[in-house]
Amino acid sequence: MTTTTSTGASASSVVNTAASTTYLTGTASGLDTQSLIQAALAQKTAPADALDAKVTANKTRIAAYQQLQTLVDALSTSMSKLASQAYSSLGATPSAFDEKAVTLTASDGSSASSYIAASADASAASASYKLQVAQLAASEKVASNAMDQTSALNYTGSFILQDGSGTAATINVTPDMTLSDLASAINATSSTSGVSASIIKDSSGGYRLVLSGNDTNQQITATSASGDDVLGGLGLVGSDGSFSDVLQAAQPAILTVDGSQITSDTNNVTGAVSGISMSLLNTTPTGLTVTLGVQPDYSSVKTDITNFITAYNALRDYITTNQSVGADGAVDASKAPLFADSLLRSVSQQLGSLISTPSASATGAYSTLADLGVTVDGNNDLQLSNESTLDNALLSNLSQVASMFQSTFTPSDSALKLLQNTAQSSFNFTLDVTANSDGTITGASVNGDANAFVVLGNRLVGAQGTIYAGLSFALVASGDTSIQVNIRPGLANQLTNFASEFGDAGNGLIQQQIDALDTQDTAWSAQSAQIRSDANDYQTSLINKYSNMEQEVSAAQLVQAQIKAILNGVSSNA
Repeated sequence: MTTTTSTGASASSVVNTAASTTYLTGTASGLDTQSLIQAALAQKTAPADALDAKVTANKTRIAAYQQLQTLVDALSTSMSKLASQAYSSLGATPSAFDEKAVTLTASDGSSASSYIAASADASAASASYKLQVAQLAASEKVASNAMDQTSALNYTGSFILQDGSGTAATINVTPDMTLSDLASAINATSSTSGVSASIIKDSSGGYRLVLSGNDTNQQITATSASGDDVLGGLGLVGSDGSFSDVLQAAQPAILTVDGSQITSDTNNVTGAVSGISMSLLNTTPTGLTVTLGVQPDYSSVKTDITNFITAYNALRDYITTNQSVGADGAVDASKAPLFADSLLRSVSQQLGSLISTPSASATGAYSTLADLGVTVDGNNDLQLSNESTLDNALLSNLSQVASMFQSTFTPSDSALKLLQNTAQSSFNFTLDVTANSDGTITGASVNGDANAFVVLGNRLVGAQGTIYAGLSFALVASGDTSIQVNIRPGLANQLTNFASEFGDAGNGLIQQQIDALDTQDTAWSAQSAQIRSDANDYQTSLINKYSNMEQEVSAAQLVQAQIKAILNGVSSNA
């Protein structure tokens, strides 16, 4: 509320502005009505101020939860490639332990990458191969006679173009078209015909139309369709219909792999060796061989492990900061907005337990991070304290390292496929399934409990509220069957499941807390707005009340003054 005091004849008048309404009051009573109104308003809005303070505090906690969620997600991302991947109808997606790295070495010590580029997928076997590139695949190129490119061709007709991988396209020619116009018309159908056109200047100073196949090792065909013999007139074809000047013949790539010759329509060779893709760049000189080696991508696995250490430490440091108190034992809410928070404490406890507990899936010498040279320092952070231990483990016992990180699923019947496992526990149970002769599943139970799994077509989903929640299987059954199921969780899978439980942006525990605080803030903000609206109405009523009072006092004072003046006049006359 603002106030302006007039300086005219009504010097005792005061202009009060509240919201969009202006009121004129006086000071006849001698009371500080403005202060009285402000004090009453402050009392009315005090609950709203308290609610606003709670909303602000909640927003600070929400921001802190969002940062925690980001750090948990980063931990999941760092572990995702080390975990056992989910099964699909096509099998399991490769993990970092399945990925392969390729090395290329030239026999003369030169750069092998000048001749071949290669990559391998997870299906490639660890092996080496001797390669030689005898010939590169090439596109056919044919040329016309030399002529002026801007003069009209003076032909009326059409012809048909295509290469071996294209579809026939008709090119229509009119008398006013130039060589450049014809090239444009051919290129307009290039995506269909598979033939492109360009114009080159030859040594005589004339210009020649050059037709090129878009794909290698594909023959170009050109035939007249109607009207003038445009192809013959341009000198593209001779009297026998064959091309007059073949600048480059179509040819396949020729590659030898361990002495066996392989031909390919393109220079991108994918079928020569299972799981390996090669790009042929140049032919190899006589006597030179390129050795292509395939082995596990140890570097990628090591990078994923060190990325995990970085992500873990970022999350651990954030937890530590929010659990810290000052030297005086006081908590700085700006630095530790989640101090004593139960959700943060749960994240910390579960994370610590996962890191310190030996992996249930380990089958060899490595069951803890310490076995790989990764230890906990004085700040509870992870550090790669012995890098050679990790390197030796990866190079000599990669499968044992993988068994530590990856969950194992070993059913007694391979027809049972694991679709999902978001649980962090080990399982060893017999799944009894009843099915019709057509394979339709009619029921499933574990130790006589028919409520352990829900049947959804050919899927068996662990029922919510049971220890099997988070498990999902697919099964095509030929009749009633009993399947022994053994699942042992690996460290990476446990960490990604942990991260999903807490950090999932859709329904993770952290997101649930954020949503709850947002809902609470919405309600509190609405309450605060209503209180302030009611307070403004109350303020208006007070202004009217005090204004009326001042007017009444002023009027009484005026009457009093008039009476006093009359009495003084009577006294003087006497």
